[in-house]
Amino acid sequence: MAATHLDVGLRCIKYLLCAVNSLFVLTGIMIISVGTTIYAVYEDFSHFLDPSYFSPATVLVVVGMLVFVIAFLGCCGALKESTCMVLVFAVSLSVVLVLELAAAISAYALQDGIQNLLAEKINSTMHKYGKNTEATDAINFLQSRLYCCGYNGSEDWLDITKEIPQSCRPWSNENVTCSPNNDDISCAPYETGCIKHLSVIIHRSALYIGTGAVAIALIQLTGIMFACMLGRAIRRQKTERERRRWELRESLVNGYQPLGKSDPFTTFPVVYMSSEPLKNP
Repeated sequence: MAATHLDVGLRCIKYLLCAVNSLFVLTGIMIISVGTTIYAVYEDFSHFLDPSYFSPATVLVVVGMLVFVIAFLGCCGALKESTCMVLVFAVSLSVVLVLELAAAISAYALQDGIQNLLAEKINSTMHKYGKNTEATDAINFLQSRLYCCGYNGSEDWLDITKEIPQSCRPWSNENVTCSPNNDDISCAPYETGCIKHLSVIIHRSALYIGTGAVAIALIQLTGIMFACMLGRAIRRQKTERERRRWELRESLVNGYQPLGKSDPFTTFPVVYMSSEPLKNP
């Protein structure tokens, strides 16, 4: 009865681990989508960001790809009842969990210096406006995309170029029809500075990276627990099978009694001799 319960428990853990691995495939897709989205956002404003800010998003994309391989390894180990594959699955998942936590921690840590970094980058790029093509395109894209103007406002341009760029005005966007000479208030320059909008985007992206990585890491922690339980159950079942095989072999060996060799009285034929002499017929 104990062996039967052991087989049932092992089967339940196998199916649960396969279900968790299916969930891992979905989480892998989520990780890749989050990483690629954040990377695309950072790529749009790469002129104003340090390359280190791309690291958490890159780590998430790599981790998402590894999750597919690890999930396949876990399913194969569960179905084949391979202790080695299940343990490799658990160890690999632990490494992925550490990478995700590292990405979350680095994303949160990079937020501390983002305000000073953006201030330095935006100011230096604004002073190159009109003199450098790359800096001009970056500023125009930033202002027209985020609907902002200057560092803190449109007044910043009056101190640098003495005029406000067209990308600071709504009429530079396709969805608004204004002319440069239009004095309508709807065509006035944007009042909000770009530092505020861009810092909000970076902070929100870091929050998405950190929260998503921690949430998925908790799910993977459940998978590691199931993998350890399955490995222990497989080892116990194999030990139980070996014990039963050994008991069966011993019972066959001990239960075998060679006929005619254990008792000397039954091994050899008994001849009875008569005391009277034989008479010839």
